[in-house]
Amino acid sequence: MQRNQTGIIIYGKIRMYVIFLFVFFAGLISVPFAFSQDMPEIDEIEFKFTGGQTFDNSQLKDAIALSKSSVFNLNLVEGDIGKLKKFYFDNGFFDVEVDTSIRIDREESEASITFKITENKRYKLDSAIITGIDKIPTETLGKVRRIYTIKKGDNYNKVLILQYGNEILDTLQNNGYMNARYKIDSGTVIRRYKERGSVTVELNLEGTDTIYYFGNTTINIKDNEYGVRTELPAEEITYKEGEIYSKAKKLDSERNIAKIPIISSAKLNPAEITGSKVNFTADITLNKKNELTPFIKGSNFENRFYLGAGLRYLNKYFLSGNRTLMLELEGDFHSTDINRTEFSATVTQPHFLRRNITLTDKLSIGFNNVENYKNYFLANLTTLNYFIAPHTFYNNAYLDLNEELIWIKFDTIATGRQTQFNSILSITFEHDNTNNLLAPSRGFYHSVLIGNAGLLPRLVTGMFGKSVFYSQFFKFYTLNKAYFSLARKDNTVLATNIKIGDIIEYGAGENIVPVQPPYKFFSGGSSSLRGWNAKGNGMLANKINGGTFLLEGSIELRRKLFPDAEGFTSALGGALFLDYGNVWETHKDFRVSQIAMAVGFGVRYDLFIGPIRFDFGFKLYDPSAPEGEQWLFDNPGRIFKDKFAIQFGIGQAF
Repeated sequence: MQRNQTGIIIYGKIRMYVIFLFVFFAGLISVPFAFSQDMPEIDEIEFKFTGGQTFDNSQLKDAIALSKSSVFNLNLVEGDIGKLKKFYFDNGFFDVEVDTSIRIDREESEASITFKITENKRYKLDSAIITGIDKIPTETLGKVRRIYTIKKGDNYNKVLILQYGNEILDTLQNNGYMNARYKIDSGTVIRRYKERGSVTVELNLEGTDTIYYFGNTTINIKDNEYGVRTELPAEEITYKEGEIYSKAKKLDSERNIAKIPIISSAKLNPAEITGSKVNFTADITLNKKNELTPFIKGSNFENRFYLGAGLRYLNKYFLSGNRTLMLELEGDFHSTDINRTEFSATVTQPHFLRRNITLTDKLSIGFNNVENYKNYFLANLTTLNYFIAPHTFYNNAYLDLNEELIWIKFDTIATGRQTQFNSILSITFEHDNTNNLLAPSRGFYHSVLIGNAGLLPRLVTGMFGKSVFYSQFFKFYTLNKAYFSLARKDNTVLATNIKIGDIIEYGAGENIVPVQPPYKFFSGGSSSLRGWNAKGNGMLANKINGGTFLLEGSIELRRKLFPDAEGFTSALGGALFLDYGNVWETHKDFRVSQIAMAVGFGVRYDLFIGPIRFDFGFKLYDPSAPEGEQWLFDNPGRIFKDKFAIQFGIGQAF
């Protein structure tokens, strides 16, 4: 009997183990099938508030990970609760409550997530206390006290408090306190007073007991295979031995040294401290002296887009100095009948006479093949660039002297062939605070040019004889561009520009000829009125020869089409635009009623060389068209025949 009971018990245990193993392996097998099912897509993310709402939904979506995912994930939901709490905490809502509700539609395989937020009280700054600055001089202490990044009564904001602390450290480190820093264990202390709804910020500093001074600086050039002179980087150091230590001057010196073309990087490191004097070592690495690279580019000449390619040689230590030599051979192609070729040699000399003046001289020889003329040319452009200051309205000034000896074969004038020697002396003032060179989204650009042509040819014409011709004129040109970001992350940008140019001819004589097409203004094309092809617009007898008075502008709305996407579509953008303006024979011919208008839309795709763009433009108003056909819809059947143009370009239109 005992034996039978034991057998039954053993059999029962075996059966239990078999069932357990079956369930275990069935679970393992079912896991891949469960995960093979499509995860539900995120249909909607909502925010619901009990009480007030301080931040808009777009700011909250930027703070969470779910908004950047296409499929629902429970781990992301849990993580986003913490992210939202931190976001609110960093903005003074220390008692925020965040909960969620999730709704899953299994038929549509979609999930909707609602974040339920109760903000509660927002804490304000009661006071900011700085310790460790008792011994600093009154003058430096006054500079610290004048930092107003945060003030009593402000809402608590972690970012502003960090900025405030960094500005204090920068002030101290720019006034001799090289070792000023936060205490490791108690650098920033936040004390919260729940009953008052306020906080006290305490910044605890150390290393403020000694004022340091610059000592000598040793130049250390690693692997100096080109024999670069140590005097070259030494000249870029902005501080002098014996001056009070300044972090800003040290960083400026590093940047200045790194701007020397032959130098790849520069770092100023403390080498020896004797008392309050600090000796530095400038550790420098070099670039390759010579570079030979192919290149491609897009450019506009007489409003027509050219795709260019060529070969560039760069010598970054030309004549053993901080100057460079650049040789370029390039061809620019628009069509088999319209193209140009150029070989150029450019020497750039920084610090010409003064630190903020750069001298550039470009000598070029080439051939232009255009529809109304062909010419060989020998040209030289000398430019003095004077950097004024970053904080003044005009940041840069340019003085240009352009001399061109041109052998022209005309197709449209009776003379047929002509030799010209033209020279233009001009000065340009420029203001630029835009935030991006290739695709700006914020800021304002303004430039104004005033020039004169004919002074130099008049002096030297006698050397060439009566067979050499030139033009005499004054030139005025201003370009103005503004950019406004309309959405976070600059996904939507409103851009506008206006340009005005006037050429006033003067003088008479047997060697003086009217201003020639290369120096005139044109209208129509990929960077002009986009409803017209290049050089197709104008209140002119012959539009391809251009005019001497220009007024033109654009308003364009640019938007990234899929700002949260990844891969190919992330670089895709679109634009809507309105272009207006025209070109006239002279400013005396200008009429407001003759301002043409074009509207259209475009597609952009961002590459490392800038956005590639296709624009589809329509002639909204064409003042040169016959009466009754001037407006876009006056003759709907001919819109895509006479009032439509497709433009291509590299880079934004402006």
